[in-house]
Amino acid sequence: MEHAGSRETRSFLSRRRRHLAGALALLAPLVLLTCGRATTPPEAGPARAVEDRDRAPATVTLLYTTDEHGWLLPSHEQGEVRGGAAELLAQWITREGHCPGSPGARTPEVQACKDPGTLALSGGDNATGPAISSYFQGVPMAEAMGRMGYAASAFGNHEFDFGSAGFLRNRSVSGMSYLAANLKVRGQGLAALELPAFAIYERRGIRIGVIGLATEDTLRTAMASRFDGIELESEEAALERVVPEAWRAEPDALVLIAHECPTKLEPILARHPEWRFSFVGGGHCHKKSETRVGDAPLVNPGWRLRSYARVQLEVDPRRPLGKRVLSNKAEIVEVSHPEGEAPADEGVARVGATWQAQLEQALGEPIGYTGGMERDSRALSHWIGTSWREVLGVDVAILNKGGIRQAVPRGEITKATVYSVLPFDNKLLVCSLKGREIVQHLGHREAVGVGITPGRNGRFTLDGGRPLDEDATYTVATVDFLYFGGDGFTFQGQDPSPRWTGVDWREPVISYTRTLVTTPTAPLEHKIH
Repeated sequence: MEHAGSRETRSFLSRRRRHLAGALALLAPLVLLTCGRATTPPEAGPARAVEDRDRAPATVTLLYTTDEHGWLLPSHEQGEVRGGAAELLAQWITREGHCPGSPGARTPEVQACKDPGTLALSGGDNATGPAISSYFQGVPMAEAMGRMGYAASAFGNHEFDFGSAGFLRNRSVSGMSYLAANLKVRGQGLAALELPAFAIYERRGIRIGVIGLATEDTLRTAMASRFDGIELESEEAALERVVPEAWRAEPDALVLIAHECPTKLEPILARHPEWRFSFVGGGHCHKKSETRVGDAPLVNPGWRLRSYARVQLEVDPRRPLGKRVLSNKAEIVEVSHPEGEAPADEGVARVGATWQAQLEQALGEPIGYTGGMERDSRALSHWIGTSWREVLGVDVAILNKGGIRQAVPRGEITKATVYSVLPFDNKLLVCSLKGREIVQHLGHREAVGVGITPGRNGRFTLDGGRPLDEDATYTVATVDFLYFGGDGFTFQGQDPSPRWTGVDWREPVISYTRTLVTTPTAPLEHKIH
């Protein structure tokens, strides 16, 4: 597999072959592998140096989002419209001069760009989120991102939430290249899952090298069984190997898009000023942040398409390799406007409307009513855990905070509401645990226990006021992700033979909510208090 793995790279190589016929030796560095560490980028070859002198300086704008998580539609909050794929694209077109038909992105029915000056990139975790994306296995978000002109994405820890086959399908629909310098395929028959470490994209005659990086914690923060045959190399070791390789492809600027928290990336970057990145996009943590490490802006623009990073690279290709970026200004731009004051892109808006209509038909049935529950509220987790306890007949339910993905607004609860709150395809199981083991789990920072309450002097009581006996055995409902060690839980070691229910974790929530018969005067949160 060639490492500069985009159509633009192949087009560039083709032009170079025409210009430099007979100089095949100069092309070898494009595919050479190296484990060494370059202290500075290599010098351009004589023929390339002549070619570079004929190119003019230009400014290229990077448009970077991360952790889109299927938020295809905008949120309406107190007269403000926030986020939304169609809204973001309209802003990119009007304010940034973005052309969604840029080369390297598959954009059906979108006119090709004549002189694209922007490069749209993602930090990964594109699809799992609200029901409009998750229920349809990520296809709606993939279609939207294709129309928005994204060229490449880092590989996020949730890209296999719909299985590896789902990932391959969504990659094809979006037309994006997924990049991961540290993802290694070891299993047989998995060649399709091998990802390039980097790609080269050309904008206004400027070659932008883009390296992708996955979090090395992927197997602990997603369903590990979906990654059979795949290994994640340490991030720093992978970059030490790949950065020199990318510079051998002689880009005018080199950037990194990483599905990793900036707080983890910052010390790595500080140790390696020789990498000469012009921009580093972080993600995974869902928190906005801006800083600089040496000469490189390190930015996480936040999640849910509510903001993006605008990075303007002023580049002079006539200068020595590694010194061609004259300036690299980065800022986070909000995607928010008063209702009715800004247009949405018609093509992407039609995508959202079409899938929303299908969602209403599949999951639009009302099952209850709520006065509203915040994502991190006791009421929301209690609703989920109580549903499991009632339907499965267990003593305690243990879930993780990270599995609850959004709040529930005031109004009707539908099946789609449940799919949006719990977007992952998890199954329920029942473990038999000692009281002391339950207490151990409740000490985990991600744990939420339902059916058990901490009391004075560190004592716990079960529903009904029974004191928890640390030596007694109790039944505990949880999900397969946590059972197999997700988020660092240890259920499997404590009960190697749980009761597998085969029940989707959303089904009890839906069925139990129906039985409560909630209304505006008797909302859900009052019934489960």
